Formats: sequence, C-alpha cells, structure tokens
Amino acid sequence: MEESIDVVKINKTIADMVDDHIMVCNLEGQIVFSNKAMQSYLGYDDLELKQKSFLDIIDDIHSNRAKSFIKSVSEKPSGWEEFLFNGKHDVLKLHLKLFQENNLIYIYGNEKYVEYERIRKKLDVEIANAIKIHKRSLPESLPDTENISFASLYIPAEELGGDLFDVFRVDNGLLNDYFEQYVCFIADVSGHGLDSAMLSIFVKDTIRSFFRLKHIPGQLLSPKEIMDFFVEQYIKEGYPDEYLVCLFLVVFDLKTNELTYCNAGFHKCPLLVRDRENIIELDNGGMPISAAIDPDWLKYEDYSLYLSSAMTLFIMSDGLPEQRSNNEFYEERLKKLATEIYCLKPVDIVRKIHEDVTNFLRHDKINDDITLVVVKLS
Repeated sequence: MEESIDVVKINKTIADMVDDHIMVCNLEGQIVFSNKAMQSYLGYDDLELKQKSFLDIIDDIHSNRAKSFIKSVSEKPSGWEEFLFNGKHDVLKLHLKLFQENNLIYIYGNEKYVEYERIRKKLDVEIANAIKIHKRSLPESLPDTENISFASLYIPAEELGGDLFDVFRVDNGLLNDYFEQYVCFIADVSGHGLDSAMLSIFVKDTIRSFFRLKHIPGQLLSPKEIMDFFVEQYIKEGYPDEYLVCLFLVVFDLKTNELTYCNAGFHKCPLLVRDRENIIELDNGGMPISAAIDPDWLKYEDYSLYLSSAMTLFIMSDGLPEQRSNNEFYEERLKKLATEIYCLKPVDIVRKIHEDVTNFLRHDKINDDITLVVVKLS
C-alpha cells in the first residue's frame, strides 16, 4: 500500500526554502503560519509568532494603517505597502502584499523584489530618455534635390535599436558652388539595448566630427579616410571586445559623377539597380570594427563607380534581408521587388518595401533592426 503524501508538510518545506517572507493569519489577524525567512527576519521562532497577531508585531506608528489594511484585504493581491515591525530585538521595515483566500490572510514580503521594482522604474525612465536621444540622432529629413533624392525606413526590433543612419550634404564653405557631395552611412552595432543605442550615437558624432576636424573644403573626399578616422577614435575610447560595429560609408560626388564607398563588416551588400537586368552588389568590404580584432586587419579601401541617371541604390543593414518567416529569408524577395520598383521615387520605394516586408512577416515579430536608405539619381 502506498504511503500517503502529506501535502501540508510539502508546502511548509517549500515555504521554508524560499527567501520570501511569508506569514498566514486568520481573519482576526491571528498568526497561524510563518516560514523560516519571516521568523529569522523578525527574530521570533514559530511558536512565539503563533502566540501573536499580525497587529501585535506592527509598530504603533503604523497600527491604524495596518488595521485598515487587514479590513480591506480581498482576493486580489494588494499593492506594496511599507510597515514597521516590532521585531524581537529591533524595529524593522518590510514591504508587504496581502490577499485573502479560504478565510485566511496571506502576507508576503520580499525586500529584493521591492528594490528590483525601484531599479526597474529608474531603468524605465533612463530607457525612455535614451529612446528620445536615439530618435533625435536620426535625421529629421533627407536631401531631396533635382539631382539626387533620399528616403529611409527605420524599424527597431526593440524599443531601442542598435542601428543608425545619416545623410547630409558636405559643407564646402565658399566653394559650395563648385562641389555637390553627399555623405550617407548606415551603422549596425551589435545588440539592441541601451549600450548599443549609445554606441551607435558615438558612431554618428565621430563621423560628424571628422568634417569639423579633418575635412578641408575643396579637398578630395574619401570614405576610407573617414573610416580610418572612426577606427582611430573607436580604439582610443577603449570599448569592450564584445562590441562590433558594422559601418557602410558612401560619398556621392555629383560634379565628378562618382559614387565612392567603403564597407566595414556589412555582408549583406547594397544593391545598385541601373535597370531591370542590371543589378550590382557593392560587395567589396572588410572586417567589422572591434577592439577584439588586430588593428592590422582594420584596414579599408575606397571603391568607386560612375553614376548614371535614374540609377537607384538600396543601402541596408542585414536586418532587412535576414528577416525570416516560415523558414524563408526576405533577401531574394527583396531583390526581385527592387527590380520592379526601382523606377519609383525613393519615398514610394520605401513605402512599397515596408508594405511588402510587413506582408512577408505576417504576424511574426521583427528579429533584428530594419534600416534602409534608398538613393536615386535624377
């Protein structure tokens, strides 16, 4: 015959194993159970607590509030309430939740959880502020002239993304009439959290600082020189080895009709569409940027192509082509779509791709940040 199982003893054993402070009272407040964590915290043993009521061990300053708390208890757990307890040796503070079930009042406390809640709320505020900062680091508008136009799509996988992009016309001061150059870059920083978002902002600030510190108006503009400057500053900052920065930089020079690019780590390469049958992948590139990689490997080169009218360039982080649904990647579908819509305006191209990738994913969650910049020559 099987030995009967004492569920009460099992439950008591489990309650004594946890760090949570647990106490059970009858509806009059008489203590009928306390676990070892509660006994240890208050300094009383099990028998001593069973001879007391909940109100007996509450400090006078909180006695009236404790009475109201007990009277208002319901089956729905209360919010956290702080009480001062008269422990055996000291006055102690404990945050509690209460609820009623089967004519018993269950009292539960855990200072670690309360501290966690405090930290979580603080972190929520910090993340909300970081989201605002990251959003402000994205360009409010992109150049749109009679010669060249840009449009973008940015969808973070989480509230904070690790991707960043920027597009701007190079300021050549008094020589502006003789030059028309545009810089576009996309950065993909490993991860999706607060640290990744802040590192992506460092990418933008560093690239912008190149034009304040290094660029001379009228001088030949080389993406390689910008990349080398970024790598130098990145190494100086001493970022941890586990971080990776993938960075694609391109310069459009409308006076020389050249596109010059430099690629650090993007393995899903930009697509250059001249017509339906003429698609080029800008697949020359180097290693991603990381302090874990020997600096001798962080060397990059410029690659150039001649610009042609109506050509369209799709620059993207790997998050777009590597979106996945039903074991299928979006990459081939994107390439096919690019040949069908390349002749549209960039803003319409971006809208079509957004609609298509949404239909492709259906109800699946985005698994990586999506960043896309479309460039079109008139």
